[in-house]
Amino acid sequence: MNKFNLILSVLIMTFVPSITFGNVIEKLNEAGKFNKLNETLAKSGLNENLKGAGPLTVFAPLDDAFAAISAKTYYGLLREENKDKLVNILGRHVFSKKITSSEIDGEVKLKAINGEEITIKKVNGIVYINEAEVVTADVEVSNGVIHYINRVLQPLK
Repeated sequence: MNKFNLILSVLIMTFVPSITFGNVIEKLNEAGKFNKLNETLAKSGLNENLKGAGPLTVFAPLDDAFAAISAKTYYGLLREENKDKLVNILGRHVFSKKITSSEIDGEVKLKAINGEEITIKKVNGIVYINEAEVVTADVEVSNGVIHYINRVLQPLK
């Protein structure tokens, strides 16, 4: 190993472990694809929980995922009197453990932070959570992992 490679290796080993990815909320804000989710998280107060130590897994609906919800329903959920309902809906998307896509083999049922049992499965290499497809998996953050999904999770009937 020449001197340059040795110095480069030492620098990488010294500084790479100290790189942080930011927490869930910081990453959602930075991504620019989660304006509706960020708005609902702030209104519900869950945004503060997602800044915590973790580990957390968040299945984050993209802005396009909110298009399936009528404007009347969406803005109704933001009203103070509907805060508990909003917290329950958002709670379906959050787990108090780190779950990466490589850990999903077949189908598993896990409890979300709202207490509901949620089905996570992998079919032909694609991860699904209930009826939503994971379109971007395993976005690492300092307090867990985020998976971008194409739908807002609704209660199963």
